[in-house]
Amino acid sequence: MKQEKGARPHRRRKKLEVGLVEVSSLLEGALQTLGVKGDFEKFKVEKKCRELLGEKFSKALTGVQLKGRTVQLEFNHSIWMNEMNFRKAEILLKLQKELPEVGIKTLNLMLTRKT
Repeated sequence: MKQEKGARPHRRRKKLEVGLVEVSSLLEGALQTLGVKGDFEKFKVEKKCRELLGEKFSKALTGVQLKGRTVQLEFNHSIWMNEMNFRKAEILLKLQKELPEVGIKTLNLMLTRKT
């Protein structure tokens, strides 16, 4: 096919990249739009903490708080908290490596007593 003088050549349209998208990335964007991104970050941190701690420690873990860039782990007994103190640096490094977008700087341990 010949082109007429002065006519613009036809350009191929760019193909849209279609692929799988992680649901968490979609959810994170939606939550940020709704103004509840902090809750989603807390959820991710708590889930990762329980995964890293294992089943026994997770049963003793009564709460996880995300305050700024500090993760606060709350335990139901001093023995569990003491044991966790030995693993504190290891858990902090793993959290920082696996959740860099949260920007965790410190890990605090607390004892919670239910009366």
